[in-house]
Amino acid sequence: MLSFIKKLVRKGLTRSVVLEDDSVGRRVRLEEVGPDENYVLIVALMIIFFVGLVFLEIIHMVWMGSWNDAVFNGIMLVVGTIVGAVWGRSSK
Repeated sequence: MLSFIKKLVRKGLTRSVVLEDDSVGRRVRLEEVGPDENYVLIVALMIIFFVGLVFLEIIHMVWMGSWNDAVFNGIMLVVGTIVGAVWGRSSK
């Protein structure tokens, strides 16, 4: 399961960079720049934590019939971490 999510995250965070090659006329090369392996692992784990917390919140609402603020705050923390990590990497 983790390897599948890591593949999806790696594919989603890989970007193509256009490099000009002036040695032979006017040519360009596309080079794919992938994210660091630790970065992929952290984002994949955060996605798993997010899914787990959402599931926990749903179970709590079904079972207890009320909203749990502590679980919701955990969800917001994980979402903020994911958004900050992705946005921070893209602004480099």
